[in-house]
Amino acid sequence: MPQRLPFLVRIVLATERARCAVEHLQALLSEEILWAWTRPREREVIGRILYSKMDCYLPGGWIFEEGLLNWERLAFATPPFPPTGRILLGGAGGGRELHGLCGMGFDVVAFEPCERLCEGARQVVSAYPKSTVVCASYGDLVTAAEQRTGPLAAYILNTSFDAVLFGLGSFTHVLPESDRQALLHATRIVAPKAPLLFSFISRSQGAEKGRLDRLRPPIRRLFELLRAPSARRPGDRFFSDTGFAHALTLDEVRTVADQAGYRIVYGRQGNASRPHVIPHVLLMPQ
Repeated sequence: MPQRLPFLVRIVLATERARCAVEHLQALLSEEILWAWTRPREREVIGRILYSKMDCYLPGGWIFEEGLLNWERLAFATPPFPPTGRILLGGAGGGRELHGLCGMGFDVVAFEPCERLCEGARQVVSAYPKSTVVCASYGDLVTAAEQRTGPLAAYILNTSFDAVLFGLGSFTHVLPESDRQALLHATRIVAPKAPLLFSFISRSQGAEKGRLDRLRPPIRRLFELLRAPSARRPGDRFFSDTGFAHALTLDEVRTVADQAGYRIVYGRQGNASRPHVIPHVLLMPQ
């Protein structure tokens, strides 16, 4: 005869399942509402405001003081990433990667759109006269490449880069897909022979298939009837500390890379045996 769990244990487990369901429902509704009723420019501003409140990215903060992560050190030491040279670093944050790259002997042109984080990165670069930090966004990189104007133009045009790095997870905040494609295209214009390394939040092919996720389509149809200015798509996320983002599948990365004229040299993701590896890819111009 099969044994049954004690009554109190069954009550606790049922309560835990209910709590998880409520949390999932709250997150689901928050995402659908926020993506439907905000516009792209608003999302960008919200992200900068949230990041500006995070001291952990600044010199002295716990994320900054962690220094380069193990997977980053491995990527920087593995060809085709160059052993020396000039690096273009986007989404530099408070300068964590910048500090590590300059310490390894690289000259770096870094840019960051959040003014407060940009000031932190400038503190880092003050000890490295051959490197610089510009207050600019990925959109400014596209403008510089296509129109040869904007705050980055003087720093990235008519010069060469040996590699390009997008700061930790920053590619995830480039929205929508057309902007990610434009960014990679602009990067290839600015650095036509350089490898490009970036990390991202990953999404499995079977994501958003849970029971509660069946509520998403009718919610979107309701918001469409109410003339919402936008709509959430699969993979679109909202994080209370960093704002709007898009979780990518490796197929999505491969598609946007191919359309911009890149090939994936390698793509690595964390798993049970490598829990500290953040999903990342290294691309090379085709």
